[in-house]
Amino acid sequence: MANYALMNPGKFHLGDPHDFAPRQNRTFDEKNHISSIKWKTSVLLNTRVYIGNVELIQSDGTTRVLSDSMFKSKVNKYDSFTLDRRIDVAVADGEEIVRLATFADRILQYKQNTLHIINATKTREFLETSHKFKGVSHHNAVAETDYGVVWCNKQGAYMYNGKEIVELTIRQGIKTLSRKDWQDFYIDGKTMVGYIPSTKQVMFVKSFEQANADDIMLYDLVLRAWTKGTGRLLAKDKTNIINIWDNRMVFGFENNTNKLTVVPFKPELDDTDSVTGDVSTYKVQTKQMSFQTQAKKKVSRIRITFKGGNGANINIVPKYSVDGGPFDNNFVNTSGETITGVTSDGNTRYITGNTNSTEIELNTTSTANGVRSFAIELSNVSGQSIPHDLEINDITIIYRTKSIK
Repeated sequence: MANYALMNPGKFHLGDPHDFAPRQNRTFDEKNHISSIKWKTSVLLNTRVYIGNVELIQSDGTTRVLSDSMFKSKVNKYDSFTLDRRIDVAVADGEEIVRLATFADRILQYKQNTLHIINATKTREFLETSHKFKGVSHHNAVAETDYGVVWCNKQGAYMYNGKEIVELTIRQGIKTLSRKDWQDFYIDGKTMVGYIPSTKQVMFVKSFEQANADDIMLYDLVLRAWTKGTGRLLAKDKTNIINIWDNRMVFGFENNTNKLTVVPFKPELDDTDSVTGDVSTYKVQTKQMSFQTQAKKKVSRIRITFKGGNGANINIVPKYSVDGGPFDNNFVNTSGETITGVTSDGNTRYITGNTNSTEIELNTTSTANGVRSFAIELSNVSGQSIPHDLEINDITIIYRTKSIK
């Protein structure tokens, strides 16, 4: 490193050596000093820490609350903040910073109603875009993934991928999750978001409070598909959701001895798991499928590939829904007999399990002729349990589009 020296022109001596250029050897500026600072949200980007919604004490002892301001630290000095490193993009707008997140050299500044995307690729940050109705009501409604930043509010669920904001409830101009379904699930100020790296899925937990803490929605970032689950988590008050050192998603809850227990979420079973005990409550429903056209169709039958049950009745009753109606339409066998799933009705009217992968074919009735959308439900027979090893691999729907007459 160069050895700079400050020289005194009046006495012409070499002066004291310094490891930095003279222009940086300036007198400490008291007016920029911060005696103490606290913040509600922060991110690490480009060897700096950015903090938002701060309360600070100045050098003169004055306390200031700057709820819509950000500060950045010095490079590689993550606890060094001064007043001249304040960043304001939209102040006095009646909103405060709720959460900061980062992706692709951008800082996402979430307020209650507005999202500001800040470009931090250069030495000076600047506001790139602002988006109304894309804010969040609380800190836990945002999750960072390797695909982008995902968040939710009462309008829906979104992802910023570094280029644009994508609405997760819409794919190719078609809603994959209805507005009613989202409004029934989302609770303002309570719904949380977490990320499962191993399956590339985003988990939306209905609430951190016990009453609704076990209901979830999963969004698959690869398939771009939604799955809803009820009673899938512990029905207890929960902490926020984070990813720990080995990338597993975890949350905490208070156990029966009033101590905090941290639970890693396990999305899939592996060879170390031993599953026993049949399932007493089971219900799987697909979405209403229009097959990318609103033309009328005739759905003739479906094929289901599954394994499990070891030769016995698996106690599944299949039904279907048409045009958004209830699941009150029965499938029939090749003889026209209703598939009831009840053992006493005979083996032609229930589905027999198999330890190997097997395919069954179920026929519809005239109610599936001339429909615009179609959905399937598989549920356990009332009072009966399904085998714990039941696995459904795929469902194929056979249909044809009806010609216009």
